[in-house]
Amino acid sequence: MMRTYTFLSRVPVLQNRFTLKILAVAFVGIHIPLFAIIGYLLITHLPPETATPIAILTLLFTLIATGITLLILTKLLKPVMLAKRALNDYILYNKEPKLPIHFKDEAGVLMADVQKSIEELRRSEEERTNILQILSHDLQSPVRTALGVTGLMKEGKSQIDDHELVSMLEESLKNQLNQLRYYLNLIKEQKLELDRDIKKSTIGIPELIKETTDELKGAFREKNIKLKVSGYQQCANIPKHSLQRVLHNVLDNAIKFSHNGGTIEIKIEKRDRLLDIIVEDSGKGFPPDEASQIFKYNSPLQRNGTANEASSGVGMFLCQNLMKRIGGEIKAESEGIDKGSKFTISYLMED
Repeated sequence: MMRTYTFLSRVPVLQNRFTLKILAVAFVGIHIPLFAIIGYLLITHLPPETATPIAILTLLFTLIATGITLLILTKLLKPVMLAKRALNDYILYNKEPKLPIHFKDEAGVLMADVQKSIEELRRSEEERTNILQILSHDLQSPVRTALGVTGLMKEGKSQIDDHELVSMLEESLKNQLNQLRYYLNLIKEQKLELDRDIKKSTIGIPELIKETTDELKGAFREKNIKLKVSGYQQCANIPKHSLQRVLHNVLDNAIKFSHNGGTIEIKIEKRDRLLDIIVEDSGKGFPPDEASQIFKYNSPLQRNGTANEASSGVGMFLCQNLMKRIGGEIKAESEGIDKGSKFTISYLMED
């Protein structure tokens, strides 16, 4: 199937350059008429004064045609060279190319296929990285809750009876097990369950809030934090899984940066199709002009909580990405250090 290519690859000068193979074939092909004319002149024994001008003109035009043809062929081979360079740059320097994808011939399809393959590789790498980030972040919350419950049991100072403490611990461990199974499946499939993230269902907003706060019941109790919930109490058609994950992370942050005996308030507001879930705390807060820094990967505002709880620095980054994926947004506000913070989770519902 590749006899011609294999034969030319055995020629030392042509071994490492595909373009030289094409140009060599073109060069030979262009000069065949020249050889034929010279042979004809020799066979017919034309007088030198007649044969010489013919031979010179033929040679001249052949050289001109050769130069033009080889130049154009070099230009036409540019797509192949661009595709090769794009692959090398991605493999060696992790640099994503911008190859044209609108051409319809074989070279154009080659460039489009290379571009598409590299983009799919990039997405696959980002998804695996995202899975690991989520895994490292989200699995910490149930563990912290479980540790909080065991701390209360160990100290024996809690006003909660042992049966309720055991129930809280059991619920926390179940949440951790469910999350672990979920993320193990993601890693096994090497992709994020995007459908699950954006799938909508009609659910009562109070139910969404209760399910989320129940997951953090131990953390609330450990710091003796009061929770207030007010606002919209009806049902809504929303991507429950995504909003619950974001709300869980925001509440977990609010608990982490709240002082013992503090208050966290959840307000639900609905204006036309816009649903806002607002979480306010009276904890550490942050400088007002640094609100955007919170949503950066490995945020420069990363710090430990009021009880020295560790912070991963990726929680709000993941929340923002998840809200963008479902067409929503999340905003952070604060009046300053030790003046609390306010997070607004906004989702525009469909008609």
